[in-house]
Amino acid sequence: MPTLLSSVTSKLLSSLNKIHLNSRNLLPHNCLLCDNQTQDYRAHLCRRCRDDLPYPADLCLGCSAQLNAKQAYCGQCQKSPPHFKLITSAGYVTPLKQLISSLKYHNNQIVAHELAQHLARRVTQLIDDNLLQAPQYLVAVPLHRKRLQQRGYNQAELIAESLSQLLGIPILHCARRIINTTTQTELDAKQRETNLQDAFALIAKIPPSTIALIDDVYTTGATMQELARTLNAEQNLKVQMWSIARTTLD
Repeated sequence: MPTLLSSVTSKLLSSLNKIHLNSRNLLPHNCLLCDNQTQDYRAHLCRRCRDDLPYPADLCLGCSAQLNAKQAYCGQCQKSPPHFKLITSAGYVTPLKQLISSLKYHNNQIVAHELAQHLARRVTQLIDDNLLQAPQYLVAVPLHRKRLQQRGYNQAELIAESLSQLLGIPILHCARRIINTTTQTELDAKQRETNLQDAFALIAKIPPSTIALIDDVYTTGATMQELARTLNAEQNLKVQMWSIARTTLD
């Protein structure tokens, strides 16, 4: 009798779960870009808009320049090898630009998972092509506590959390931002480097490993490079830099 009751209960719970999922799909679930209905309430982009996200086939792991073949670096980066591998999904162009802005400045936190999926596609491709070693840990670029209070969340942390779920790589909380730096937007490359000097502090030891630093946009690399310098002080780390998009200073 207990076995029969357990079986009936299990079937009942399964049926209720299906009803719940189906009922959620009846509610509006619109695409973040075109506002059409998505195929599933868990999807925030429709198939057409997801397929339209920029995704060049092969990018240089030094500067994100587009390549014509599956290789790690462009000719220029082969001549002057970079200290860190840079992994991005694409350039900072439409519609990635709109999605990142929506996440960063308009409190649209659900965008983080969609952006993470796009970057995870690139990471998986590079690992499968033996061009990238999977890191042991992810480290989100931290915000200063005052900036965090103003915004209410760290967009890099949200992206890292989704990447962790998608790729099965744990997150390390090993650094904090100790200087509330001026926004980088209006600064040139040299000013960015000076602005970020000693901006981070290590708060936990990291075992010898490969780590990936996570941020939304990579411009000159000043932020990630300063964080890498802080984390790598007296430690044996291999550092990768992951960002959703790469942009350049005009």
